[in-house]
Amino acid sequence: MDDLQFRRTIYAEPNSTSDEIKQAIADDPKKQEFWNEINRLDAAILQASKVDVPEGLAHKLILRQALESHNVQKKRSRIHLAIAASIAFAIGISITVWQQQSGVYLGEHALAHVYHEADGYPLRANGDISVDKVNVQLASLGAEFKHKVGRIFFAGFCTFDNVRSYHMVLEDGSGNKVTVFVVPHDEDFKLQENFSDNKMAGQMFDTTNASIIMVGEKGHSLEQVKYKLKQNMLFSA
Repeated sequence: MDDLQFRRTIYAEPNSTSDEIKQAIADDPKKQEFWNEINRLDAAILQASKVDVPEGLAHKLILRQALESHNVQKKRSRIHLAIAASIAFAIGISITVWQQQSGVYLGEHALAHVYHEADGYPLRANGDISVDKVNVQLASLGAEFKHKVGRIFFAGFCTFDNVRSYHMVLEDGSGNKVTVFVVPHDEDFKLQENFSDNKMAGQMFDTTNASIIMVGEKGHSLEQVKYKLKQNMLFSA
């Protein structure tokens, strides 16, 4: 599938899981990155449409209506009411901004990636990607593997809260698939050394330049993969 046909298909149907699209993504890192960007945009649009109603909004609206009615009856208080409304609006905006800037928990973000990125395709991928190919891509993050780390089923770039990161699916020593993320440091990220939900469990550790996040099925040890990564992954100064 050429680039033009691929882009037209993805623009028309961002969540397409056709065999032709999957193959194009697996064969070309640039198509993989474009596919990720379009799906992130689609997800962001969907998320933006899901705005929770703030707690106590009904009471605030009733209060505002009462104030406006009072303002009509007593025009001389208009200036005071306008000031009060401005202060309330400013406080509301400040609270919203503070909530939005409260940080991103890497563990929760990683779990969401595992389940939803490419409709879960990375975990279903059955490739055997060379460590040399992975090192070419990791170089943009200042990282590389010294030696092989076992079979690599999937590898490609992704985004953690607008930070360009790297997504791999490796085989552990028992034949299980383990998802690994390489996420460059960002002041808004909050580390979670251990995290889990009812199906998956994860660990993470820090390096000089990035956080390394591992996610596998509950009950499967991540220690072998963790050891391989610590022994074989290098970061440039």
